[in-house]
Amino acid sequence: MKLQLIKNTNFNKENFFNKKELQEILNLYGSMVSAGEWKDYGIFMGKNIISFEIYRKATENPLFQILKILNQKDKNKYQLKDSSGLVIKISDNLNSILKIISKKCSKRYLKIIK
Repeated sequence: MKLQLIKNTNFNKENFFNKKELQEILNLYGSMVSAGEWKDYGIFMGKNIISFEIYRKATENPLFQILKILNQKDKNKYQLKDSSGLVIKISDNLNSILKIISKKCSKRYLKIIK
């Protein structure tokens, strides 16, 4: 049996979250998992969109969706959606999206502790 290596010449690094973006998202995700707030995540890859979806339970709708719009002409290529699919924030900076999530979750977490 002869193995054949398939090379994808159409690969573009912008078709996914880059290493820095994914690290920032997973750092927040890891801290919320250790706090017991989040249990699962999913990654959706479409033609023009990449989505990191955060779940409390795998059987529920995602609590948050962090979307990266690919091939975006203007600067606003990140979106944050809530569990009902409403857009909370549109930004050109991923950190501003993640700050909103951490603020919302830290308020909720503090209420649970009290």
